[in-house]
Amino acid sequence: MPRPHLRRLAALAFFLLACSYDGSGLVSVGEPPSTTTSTGTTTGEPALTTTDAPLTTTGGPDLSTTGTTAPVDPTTDATTTTTTSSTSTTGETSTTTGDETTGPPPPLLIDDGLLVRYFLDEAASGQSPTHALDAAPDPLDLPLVYDGMGGMNPVYVEEAGHRGLRWPMPGLDGRATIAAADTKLQSGLQNRTAATIEIVVEVDAVTDLGSRLTHIGRGIEPGHFTLRSSKIDRLEFYWKGDVLAGVWPVDWNGLGRAVVHVVVDTGQPEPIHRIRLYIDGVVVADGTDIALVPPNQNEAIAIPTDPNIPLHFTLGNRGVDVDRSFQGTLYYAAIYAAALSETQLAANADILAGLDDAP
Repeated sequence: MPRPHLRRLAALAFFLLACSYDGSGLVSVGEPPSTTTSTGTTTGEPALTTTDAPLTTTGGPDLSTTGTTAPVDPTTDATTTTTTSSTSTTGETSTTTGDETTGPPPPLLIDDGLLVRYFLDEAASGQSPTHALDAAPDPLDLPLVYDGMGGMNPVYVEEAGHRGLRWPMPGLDGRATIAAADTKLQSGLQNRTAATIEIVVEVDAVTDLGSRLTHIGRGIEPGHFTLRSSKIDRLEFYWKGDVLAGVWPVDWNGLGRAVVHVVVDTGQPEPIHRIRLYIDGVVVADGTDIALVPPNQNEAIAIPTDPNIPLHFTLGNRGVDVDRSFQGTLYYAAIYAAALSETQLAANADILAGLDDAP
């Protein structure tokens, strides 16, 4: 049986055979790990690149919806960002979303059923623009016709920070207009039982023959879907060519610039609720007229495409026969193929009261 010291000598010999000689007179048993590498890999401390990780990797808010414009580094490796500690990322989130230099985004106008929207802000003055531009999808831009009074109506103006089209007298010919047949406006309104007209306007005077604010129809009839005024204290809604479907007492002289909504919703059980007027988000009591004919329940809008009945969509006038402008300024106009709720009307009225030009 071997003695203990002989066994130790045998083990030492075996160990020396397994080692390598590095030429320095010392025996090496392998290179120790770098202190730097060990710090980055064995202590759990994140690499420097991970502190700029996109906030979405740790459940942080989507910055595009918070109003901040702080950029995210597009070169950050997504596989590396997952190693960032939740503590450090949380700190970045609160700092970024609290950026006071950008603030929250401005509120947005309701888009439910939106067909056309004209901010009428193409110029601060003059008649350089050729079209009133539609900001809704699949734009229906309106050619501008500057006519009468030496070509000075309508004219772009900027009043108290609000741009729009101004007519200097009632009964003039200038207008923004296009044939309605086969447009998104015609197809979007045809056979609908609900719709909304939305305008921002200031009316100084009207013609007794019926000044148009927004109009779809022929010139020889009141309108197929028309908002007009024939007295300085009266607003009317016509459809079906010559049917007075809504009338309201409105004192234009004392009103000034106002947000006006007319809501068509013939599905309502009560006739009085099928055509409603709101000014600055507040409902206006219905007026009376011997010619007033409220819509039947579920009666549909009709915008015919018969070539023998050429209809035009026009802002501030009739389409071809013209001479039905109002005196005043139209700042904004939109039409929806939906009956906006009172909450939506109030929200839009609040926005448009402060900003009726493109945000």
